[in-house]
Amino acid sequence: MTNRRSLNLKLILSVLAAFLLSLAFSWFLHDRLSERDAYALIDRTFDNVQDELADCVNERLVLVCMAAREQLEDGHPDDPASMQKLARELRVTEVSIADEKGDIVRSSVDDYLARPGRPAFNFAATDDKVANEMMGLVDGRYTEYCQPFRSNPANGNWRKFVGVWRHAGGFFEIGCDAKALQSLARSTCVDLFRNWHVGGTGGIVVTTPSGLVLSDYEEPNREGTQFQEPDGDFFYWKCKEIESFPVYVMIPKGSAAVQRDVLVGSTALLNGVALVFVALLVGFVISAFVRQQMRAQAAKEMKMATDIQLSALPNVFPPFPDETRFDIWASMETAKEVGGDFYDFYFIGKDRLLFLVADVSGKGVPAAMFMMRAKTLLKGAEQTGKPIAQAFEEVNDALSEGNSSCTFVTAWAGELNTRTGHVTFVNAGHNPPVVLRGGKAELLKSRPSLALGAMSGIRYRTGEMWLKPGDEIYLYTDGIVEQPDESGNLYGEERMLKALSDTSRHGKDVLDAVLADVRRYAADVEQADDCTQLLIRYRGEPDVVTREYAPTMEDLARATDDLAAALKPVPAKAKNKLLVAADEIFANIVRYSGATRWSLSVVLTHNPEGVRLVISDDGKPFDPLIHRDPDTTLSAAEREAGGLGILIVKKTMSPVTYRRRNGNNILTIGKDYGD
Repeated sequence: MTNRRSLNLKLILSVLAAFLLSLAFSWFLHDRLSERDAYALIDRTFDNVQDELADCVNERLVLVCMAAREQLEDGHPDDPASMQKLARELRVTEVSIADEKGDIVRSSVDDYLARPGRPAFNFAATDDKVANEMMGLVDGRYTEYCQPFRSNPANGNWRKFVGVWRHAGGFFEIGCDAKALQSLARSTCVDLFRNWHVGGTGGIVVTTPSGLVLSDYEEPNREGTQFQEPDGDFFYWKCKEIESFPVYVMIPKGSAAVQRDVLVGSTALLNGVALVFVALLVGFVISAFVRQQMRAQAAKEMKMATDIQLSALPNVFPPFPDETRFDIWASMETAKEVGGDFYDFYFIGKDRLLFLVADVSGKGVPAAMFMMRAKTLLKGAEQTGKPIAQAFEEVNDALSEGNSSCTFVTAWAGELNTRTGHVTFVNAGHNPPVVLRGGKAELLKSRPSLALGAMSGIRYRTGEMWLKPGDEIYLYTDGIVEQPDESGNLYGEERMLKALSDTSRHGKDVLDAVLADVRRYAADVEQADDCTQLLIRYRGEPDVVTREYAPTMEDLARATDDLAAALKPVPAKAKNKLLVAADEIFANIVRYSGATRWSLSVVLTHNPEGVRLVISDDGKPFDPLIHRDPDTTLSAAEREAGGLGILIVKKTMSPVTYRRRNGNNILTIGKDYGD
């Protein structure tokens, strides 16, 4: 009995010691974590303060620079003595005027001006990149520019320079040393960080170099009093000089200590509960962890399967930027993470395009695996150059062999002669496609053959048709027509044909409109099956006019005249939009590309559908599609200069594609007459 009591006492003391040790370690750890987090928060706060204070100071100095511009443009004398007087009146250190070449032509500082044997300071010629950026006020990139407080490359003095553009060309510039900068910006800092708390109870104080408070987060009427640095025993704090003003960011240690004590107490309570119930919980925790890991792994594998499936399908449109004889679009919406539908298109000869849509029986991973195999077999057989029916027969025999799951795939595939518009097709048990011609949508019905993989030894029938320029073929899977509504009624072919008959839509908009119509019909009913669509429009052999030009203003005018002549058969509305867009592109090439030559190809289809312009230059790489669009909600003075021409092209043209090939920028823009 004594030994048992002694053992129980030892166990109790061991548990108590472990608990106290855990409590002490938690206190120490949370104390260090609180300190680390506090200083991390202070460092992040300085980043925000830097931006706020810089914006505040820059805004003030820009107004002063504009005032200098107004006085000088109103006839104020611009001799050095008058310029020095103006600098004193504006409370800045120096005032200068630069011409459109970047030379300082007037200044309150004699060192900047041209003298016998000494040229004027030139912003464009200096090796200092920050000073060189002032030339953005000349070439239209900026209307105002603010440099940081830094060493002046001309004489080594510390200055903050601000410039604004000049109506007559060039720009005006003011410079401030630390004293002038503090004097001008001092009034703007008051109330800047009032009520701006850090970490809930900390805050920000901005002072003058002598320690007078300019902005205080806690005491509204403290401005102008002497600031005492925080006591390190009670505060986590740092000081940093921003725009020549000392800035203090502080967090009371008391608030961090409260958080630490709460965390330590919570940890102690949890440790006690864990010690009591550890035997019961360990099995549950391990079991739950294993189940969670299994679910996470399954979700990861499913996501990987989805990515693999989607990556196997063509997903870049237009897929053939140089191709003008046809357009093609496709989309797939799966009912589950992975589906059994697929589409594909590829050239099997110079003028032969194979396009298809297929649907595997079943859903989920097994259907997706069968889909990948069927897609690979079809592409491999078709690219051998065999007739389409023979290729289907070989694929069918391969899929049927060892098909114990009895999985099959329906498919409709067509082979388009892009030069003549002749289509040879095979239907392996699939839905009949829709032919869009002259504003009418009609099913292309033919006697289907057996689905692929259902039985070996099947012979597949071929059909044929002729497409005229402007004709379209729409392929789909039964997820479109067999989507039920709340009453169980199917969407059906009639509604699909009605949605396709809207001639105001083109290309991808047609696919989006059909899918949106299906979703409206289904309302809150879950998607029943994969919805896959493919639309191909035949344009026919186009007329192509190609010219080459030099990057000169004379050839720019010649290119515009050539384009206007080539666009004579184009409707006036489309022609005008094309001319405006092309003029923006031509001008950008001549002015900014650095090209030595450029060319224009005008591609006109025989039917009244649309026109494509292919513009190539050997200048520096420039992709307009990734260029950030200007914010048109801002006024002209507020937004950055440039970019409107590219925005006009993006908004008015479709398609717009870019690629870099053999050292050339190649931009293709198009316009359908109906848009």
